[in-house]
Amino acid sequence: MGAEDVALSDSVASRMGQPAFVFPGQGSQRPGMGAELRDERPALFERYFGLAEEAAGLPISRLALEGPEDELTATAVAQPALFALSLALAEVAAEVGLAAAFVAGHSLGEYTAAVYAGALSVEDGMALVARRGRLMADVQASSPGTMAAIMGLDLEVVEQLLAEAGEVEVANLNGPLQIVVSGEVGAVDRVVELANEAGARQARRLPVGAAFHSRMMEPVQRELALAMDALQWRDPRVPLVSNASGEVVKTAAEVRRALVDQIASAVQWVRCVKTLSANGVSTFLELGPGRVLSGLTRRIDRSVETVSADSEAKLKEVRLTLA
Repeated sequence: MGAEDVALSDSVASRMGQPAFVFPGQGSQRPGMGAELRDERPALFERYFGLAEEAAGLPISRLALEGPEDELTATAVAQPALFALSLALAEVAAEVGLAAAFVAGHSLGEYTAAVYAGALSVEDGMALVARRGRLMADVQASSPGTMAAIMGLDLEVVEQLLAEAGEVEVANLNGPLQIVVSGEVGAVDRVVELANEAGARQARRLPVGAAFHSRMMEPVQRELALAMDALQWRDPRVPLVSNASGEVVKTAAEVRRALVDQIASAVQWVRCVKTLSANGVSTFLELGPGRVLSGLTRRIDRSVETVSADSEAKLKEVRLTLA
């Protein structure tokens, strides 16, 4: 099934009061993800997870449903698994009558958003995501890095700590006082130490072996940019808010550029949420396992409603709530 089968028409997407669909990134995966959807809609589950297995060459369905967690967490597994589940849920959302005014995604989730919006076919998107996961895993093996979450310090203070520590960059602006940094292991450890000394509510290393969303991902960025050149891109039929800029993108070229830029730059989730709110979005529907984005979004803007769904039953509940 192509993206045109799940994307919305301009007239539907422009209706006031429709939610933004937001798609989670790596870190939201958990063993058992997709189990309810498999039971409710086995053919749909098999179609999307079958595409993921074909693209990745890995037992994505089994690992998503059964784990073990350490294998599901592997970059080359988690990314196609999350992409498959979120897109399957987006198709169900359309079928039960849920329409998106805007779309956005966190890191990997931005690729899901682009496919849902019709900028790229499901098949091309799946192949691109599988390649993204493999390339990131390769960098993780050849040039290990790490990331750390810092809570309770604002961006200005964190940037001062980075300048003192060395090869570390801001990777995710997840909230005004929730910042993730990324870089060389020793330098990240130094930032954690400095952050704790500066009075951070919490500062800790994350269980990752690579410096995602930093200049250490530039080899992945170059490879994926070349791969994207060979794909067919279309103007999105649902406006997408870019991770790299936090701004709305509306053309095929802008979407492609956004997906390239985000690989080695910070995820500007605070800006994304504020842009969506400024454009009249008052409800955010998270399509995928868990509630990571719902939690982040509520911390950024207490005035919006956030809901999450990982099954047809939950999507029907959401539809009734929004009716």
